[in-house]
Amino acid sequence: MSQYLRFIVISPIFGILSYMLSYYSQVNELPSLQEEFLPFLTSAIFGLLAGFSALGIGKLLNKFVSWKKKHSLRFLLQCLSLFLAGCILITCYLELFDMILDTQMTYEKFWSVHKDDFLKALLILFIFIFIYTILDFMIYSFNHLRKEEIQSIEMINNQMNLQFKALKSQLNPHFLFNSLNTISSLLYKNPEKAEEFIRKFAESYRFILDQNDKTLIPLEKELAFVEAYNYILRMRFQDSYKLSVDLPEIAKGSFVPPLSIQMLVENAIKHNLISKSSPLEVRLKCEDNYLHVSNNINPLREQAKSFQIGIENIKKRYAFFTNENIKLEKTDFFTVSLPLIKENNRHLN
Repeated sequence: MSQYLRFIVISPIFGILSYMLSYYSQVNELPSLQEEFLPFLTSAIFGLLAGFSALGIGKLLNKFVSWKKKHSLRFLLQCLSLFLAGCILITCYLELFDMILDTQMTYEKFWSVHKDDFLKALLILFIFIFIYTILDFMIYSFNHLRKEEIQSIEMINNQMNLQFKALKSQLNPHFLFNSLNTISSLLYKNPEKAEEFIRKFAESYRFILDQNDKTLIPLEKELAFVEAYNYILRMRFQDSYKLSVDLPEIAKGSFVPPLSIQMLVENAIKHNLISKSSPLEVRLKCEDNYLHVSNNINPLREQAKSFQIGIENIKKRYAFFTNENIKLEKTDFFTVSLPLIKENNRHLN
């Protein structure tokens, strides 16, 4: 049932109940619908007007003083606004009855005769307004909590999807094929290196599978994986590839989304020519609370489409934990700067 339909149904009922309560307080019996049809109808109409007045006042207050920002002030303003609107409607209600019945009653005479009834009506009005405001706050709180839960679930699902894509990109069949070829070659040339290569290769894939369900991991763990992955790359490219890491110990206590640094290292491998005449160097350093991953530029003739996809994946995963932006810079070196995430910024882990 929509919000407007609820007010159309409920408001006239409250108007009629208010009239019945007022009538009962005067004559100690409930009014007859046949004998008091006009008052019933008028009360229902004014109840409807009161309902839509409450709806309009609520929407107006939402623009200036929302429940989310200032609970107490909103509660006070809504009660006062609704009470004032109710007093105006009661006055109009009484004037209408005076016109219909042609009682020609002055305000002085009305106050002397019906003072107690009028004050009782104001008390009933205030009670209704107080209860309505409490219910309005409860409904807002419930809807807000439900909305936050839905957003939280959606955020977690989005993050899991991004991590799955990151995992999928690392289980690259080309990388697996090249690694198996390297193992095959080393088995004949150098069995000891082949054994070490297999161990590092296994460590790399174990890390990928173990960390896939985590949203953040310590930078130290990510670096350990990068070192294992780097061993495989050095065996493949020999002296044509170099990774240098210059990070202070305090930075290693920060957190990063898993596979983020490894993806940047892999991007450097994918998008640059690597040879003895054009060696590739990847540097990791920390400065101004950012981790800078940079590489010299030896561009291939045809750039892989996966570059922007990988960068966007990292950006979206970082957006869950920090408002700091990932920075890209291209000079003689291509540099991606990742903000270091402190432990007190870990929202989802």
